[in-house]
Amino acid sequence: MKRIRIILFTVLTIGANINAQDVSFSQVYSAPIYLSPSFTGFTSGGRVILNYRDQWPSIPNTFKTFAFSYDQYVDFLSSGFGILFMSDDQGGGQLVVQNAGINYAYELAINADLYVRPGLQFKYAGYKIDPSKMTGLEPVEGTRHPWLDLYTSAFNVEQHHKLDASASLMVYSQYFWAGVTVDHLVKNNIGFTDIETILPIKTSVFGGVKWRYIEASRGRNEQSLTLAGMFRRQERFQQLDLGLYWNVHPIEVGLWYRGIPGVSTGGLSNNDALIFSLGLSLNQVHIAYSYDLTLSKLAGYSGGSNEFSVIYRFSRQNTYSPTRGSVPCGEHSAGFGEVSKYKTKTRKLF
Repeated sequence: MKRIRIILFTVLTIGANINAQDVSFSQVYSAPIYLSPSFTGFTSGGRVILNYRDQWPSIPNTFKTFAFSYDQYVDFLSSGFGILFMSDDQGGGQLVVQNAGINYAYELAINADLYVRPGLQFKYAGYKIDPSKMTGLEPVEGTRHPWLDLYTSAFNVEQHHKLDASASLMVYSQYFWAGVTVDHLVKNNIGFTDIETILPIKTSVFGGVKWRYIEASRGRNEQSLTLAGMFRRQERFQQLDLGLYWNVHPIEVGLWYRGIPGVSTGGLSNNDALIFSLGLSLNQVHIAYSYDLTLSKLAGYSGGSNEFSVIYRFSRQNTYSPTRGSVPCGEHSAGFGEVSKYKTKTRKLF
């Protein structure tokens, strides 16, 4: 266990300066405006989302992430506005990253069935390292690892505050959605030593298709299958998430795979996890839990990952809105819902 903690500490203090990576949620589409500003306001009313991720709980002082967002669609502007806060604690307070941002998306109807949504995000990001919490390097109880003095004396600064920006574009219809997000458009040095460390640009490509094998009707809920995915690349790091949702209202069951078979990064196989999810819709609230079953060499040590999400939708009265079309996927997973030319009181989930 101490060996694992040493490896993790080294990654946090040195590896992060070489190839810094952003947080990724397993419930990809349960944090929609974190994935893409284009999802901002993609709801029939206001929407509050809470996300929490506990990664590798069996290893002390690893990764815990919390996110909060609120977004709203404004009819007469054909625009969505939102705010997003994210806090990522790496190593039990050794390295903490916090972002606060504002999001905007504009909705443009190409025709009655196809829509385009460009989006922007501007955020204020803070990076803080705390040498006093860098524990776990002692080879024997009561002794001090000589590396610790090297690491703690090498930090020229212990915190950064930076401005950053993202841009995105998405197209959708009642059967599919597809988009791309480019993050870290502002070049920022986030190194804590005298070595310049530029936060790499992150590119995310996402999309999905939905098949309704039972249409909703009076006294019968819709039943559907949705295939969804996300590919992310950040410098040398790349990640592919592919998943399938089965929805029989009010229950949703999901199975995802994270990895790229046959591809390795830094000599390590890119075969990360199977992700199991279960969601429940209760009127205006959707709650979901997912568990990552680790497939990599950490399988016997990590304890997997646990993730929770809660989405609360503010109801609105039906209003005529001829510029908004049907969308293929439930609000919990992509901000989508079932909308005709009349906005519904609440979005329909998977």
